[in-house]
Amino acid sequence: MGSKKSKQQIYSIHDEIQNSICFEDLSNELIYELFDYLSFHDIIFSFDKLNKRFQNLIDNYSHYVNLQQHTDDNILSLPKHIHSLKINARYQLQFINFSNIFLLHYLILSNVSIFDLFHIFNTLSLKNLEYIYLGACPDYHRYQHEKLAEIQQKILLLGELKLKKCVFRMKLFVNINQLPMNLFSLEYLRIDGCENILIVNNLLNHMPNLKSLHVSILQSFKTNNNKDQYMKENNRNNSLINLIIRIHDLNSLEELISLFIQNCSNLKNLIIYLNPIRENYSDHDMYDIRVINLPQYITTIINQLLPQLTNFHLRQRILSKNFDFLNRPYYFSPYVKEIPYSLKHRSYRMFIAQHLATLWKNTT
Repeated sequence: MGSKKSKQQIYSIHDEIQNSICFEDLSNELIYELFDYLSFHDIIFSFDKLNKRFQNLIDNYSHYVNLQQHTDDNILSLPKHIHSLKINARYQLQFINFSNIFLLHYLILSNVSIFDLFHIFNTLSLKNLEYIYLGACPDYHRYQHEKLAEIQQKILLLGELKLKKCVFRMKLFVNINQLPMNLFSLEYLRIDGCENILIVNNLLNHMPNLKSLHVSILQSFKTNNNKDQYMKENNRNNSLINLIIRIHDLNSLEELISLFIQNCSNLKNLIIYLNPIRENYSDHDMYDIRVINLPQYITTIINQLLPQLTNFHLRQRILSKNFDFLNRPYYFSPYVKEIPYSLKHRSYRMFIAQHLATLWKNTT
């Protein structure tokens, strides 16, 4: 864009007017940088066929393509080079030929059938993928779990190449023992359904450089012998810094100890969600044990096992077994309490939401 201007020139309106240039006079590098803030749809409708130079820039740029912007009334021929591709409905597949895409770095898929997923992953070049988001499949309940396991395994294997971030907005079905031990490139992983803590520990054992994990634990494991055997075989993960974990079964809380010991030695940020717990609170003594002693139990474990933590948030929701979500008069706003539970930790946020009037009065 020319030589740098002095401060006097920058603040001089007269000089700004005199030295102003046309958009078409900008360098190719600067135009490409501006393109980074636009989708393919915006670029085409703004600059397509403007002139030979801009047409050449468009043809050689790696675009960000969101197929949600394509409709039957607005069909665009997709570019040769695609950097990021987003598909969130099956009808959008008609606009793209996956065999012509070679340098894709970001892929977002949701609301696509399992049959289409097989076609995509068997046709598309995946070796340059750095980020993949796999949303829920609308028809997965009609298929064997092995189908999704095969797809998930193929995605996780990209951790041997360039894949850094992986999101599964579904349950994990893959057989972890069939994965290689060195998925070095993976740094972020989200899974919205792991059977138990053992699977999480085993998964971390295959990802030595994983820094962030967001996972939901569906249930507790029951066999102590399996737990002891696994803990002897598992290696330690020293890379994990951020952990978000959702607990659906309170019996899994005790099993978090194995996760903390083996894979959280350098953990800095921890968020624990206790997903809605339904109890019959006619006996208020039982209520006190569950609601009051549970946070104390968790913080005691964390103080002992994770002294290096800098941020810890605990979020807990309590619902009555007979609670009716449509009965709005008995709904109360969440109760949020800040408790500095250790001088070594800078923050601790406890969130307890309750939905029964009598319980609210007894705890405030």
